[in-house]
Amino acid sequence: MTTAVVIGGGVSGLAAAHYLRKNSKFAKILVFEASSRLGGWLQSVQHPDGAVLELGPRSIRPAGRAGKNTLELVSLGALFKVQKPFSRPLISYIIKEVFQKRSTVEDESIYDFIERRMGKEITSKLVKQARLEKWSTYSFRRGVLQLVNALEESLRQTKGTEIHTNTPCSKLHFTSDGKLVVSVNGEEVKAEHVFSSIYAKNLSQIMSKDHSSLATDLRKIPAVNVVVVCVEIAGKPNLIESGFGHLLPSSEDGKLLGVVYDSCVFPQHNRQDMPSSRFTVMMGGAWYEELRGKSDQELQELAISSLFTQLGISGTVTKVKVALMKECIPQYLVGHHQLLEKIFTYIKDRDLPLSLVGSSYRGPSINDCINNARLEVERISKHYC
Repeated sequence: MTTAVVIGGGVSGLAAAHYLRKNSKFAKILVFEASSRLGGWLQSVQHPDGAVLELGPRSIRPAGRAGKNTLELVSLGALFKVQKPFSRPLISYIIKEVFQKRSTVEDESIYDFIERRMGKEITSKLVKQARLEKWSTYSFRRGVLQLVNALEESLRQTKGTEIHTNTPCSKLHFTSDGKLVVSVNGEEVKAEHVFSSIYAKNLSQIMSKDHSSLATDLRKIPAVNVVVVCVEIAGKPNLIESGFGHLLPSSEDGKLLGVVYDSCVFPQHNRQDMPSSRFTVMMGGAWYEELRGKSDQELQELAISSLFTQLGISGTVTKVKVALMKECIPQYLVGHHQLLEKIFTYIKDRDLPLSLVGSSYRGPSINDCINNARLEVERISKHYC
């Protein structure tokens, strides 16, 4: 029985598992996630009053081939709502999703899953609707994590697919018969192919000593830490300009990266019981050392002070959420393309049963992660027909 292992349960890993189930001949697909939750950097926090705070990516663009691919994936199980100035042509499907019962069929097909959750009509119309209405960005009713939840549900309903959280991979060992042995929680799992969606440096730390040069090259892809502070303010402060947000040049305040005007982008994510406005302040990046050692309270005060000063607003703060996202944004330094060519050539020349997906390599956006997972699965699947 052929087995594929996916390391990492973020959107890249789950997308890889989805496309493996759809396109490949692997009889068994195992997803191993080290933490207690799925989604990786996609972290949507939904409050009882209806407010949604995004600690990571908060929107998806429908532009380009990768954007179209995500829209097609969305139609396979995630329900979204669009913001003004867009219309809300899919609102009936959004409401419908709440009342759909879990399938009792043991091995539900993707087609059945779509029809049960969303109806037949939505799949063919989704991409056309985005083009017609010229969407610039979209999200989901419960935040971008809803995409992860939909992928998870679809995969868990698929025979031969398993998702394991709290299951860190501690070692990869390449065998003489061309397979890979993955060490997880004291056990060994033998696989015909492994898809790694984790950060390149983390992968390098579990690589066997036989491939130390590959591990060395993987460690050459750096990533930065970002402090995210979500702030909710009572009422509707008057902004000089509405929009997605603003970035700051390092010459003004190096440790402050920018501010996202969340309520301007997706007012549907505001709380429902009173007028409010949501913002996200991002700090750190290459200047994270200036923030090291500060408490959550200090980071919160710094973020709120910067927010009020830069936008010239004031108000009563009703919610604050501080999160440190360690090594969350890969840095594609000068020579990144050449480094990737070296890494992928090494894998190809030795015919290693290893695929690299995720934000470390060929784009950090949600669209990039999903589309690159699809392309890699399609490429590898040809060898396992």
